Amino acid sequence: MQIFEEYIEWLKKQNWINKGECVYVVSDMLELAKTYRANGKHLDMDALIDGLQDMTGKDGTLLFPTFNWDFCKGVDFDYRKTPGRTGALSKAAMKRSDFTRTAHPIYSFAVWGMHSDELIGDKSIDSFGPGTIFEKMYDWDTKVLVIGIPPLYGVTYVHHVEQMVGVPFRYNKEFTAGYTDADGVYEKRTYRMYVRDLIMDPQYIDGFQPLADIMQEQGLIMTQYYCEVPCHTMLVRDLDVATRRDIIENDSRNLYIYNHTSEK
Repeated sequence: MQIFEEYIEWLKKQNWINKGECVYVVSDMLELAKTYRANGKHLDMDALIDGLQDMTGKDGTLLFPTFNWDFCKGVDFDYRKTPGRTGALSKAAMKRSDFTRTAHPIYSFAVWGMHSDELIGDKSIDSFGPGTIFEKMYDWDTKVLVIGIPPLYGVTYVHHVEQMVGVPFRYNKEFTAGYTDADGVYEKRTYRMYVRDLIMDPQYIDGFQPLADIMQEQGLIMTQYYCEVPCHTMLVRDLDVATRRDIIENDSRNLYIYNHTSEK
């Protein structure tokens, strides 16, 4: 049995994250929390975030997804109150005074570090396309850190590539609802998302696991286990290339099963 040590100390030993890097953190902390409890410990989310800040340094940037899809149902968004729906670690980051939430009502992030001002100032109404945070991830050669789940599960960057390439089973759709900004000002706003075509009915294949398997075989995804809890890292640019290739050359078959006979 692996000897217990603090997760952040274990992560530092992997030498995956370097000073000055932009890191996009995707996580499910349930199994990690269970591991801590089994060893008579409490998983301190703030200590983990502090450790990630130390690893990236003052010139680095951390991005935690704080997504919430209620706006798509016509539910008003309040920048100060609407919760994120993307896990405990992201919620912990969102509560911290040294992190700031970006403005998008569907795909917001809690951000810290060098690129924070640029991210906070983002006014894009699109979710995944040109000018969005996802495009900036590519520009900054962002590293993805995935904790506690399969390597591409919840890595939303894939949808950015789908929109940039153009896939037959998605289309842009506008959503309008109330929006209360950081100053408490309310207005109606419209935002856009690249949504699934329900007739073509694309279904995820095991969290994009076939593509993840290919990337792992090519050495593009690194995986280690902390007391049986998986942890993965990859570069956004490698994910971009692999996803584009599968869309263009393989009809997205390592990403989705969908109704090809309904293709427009």
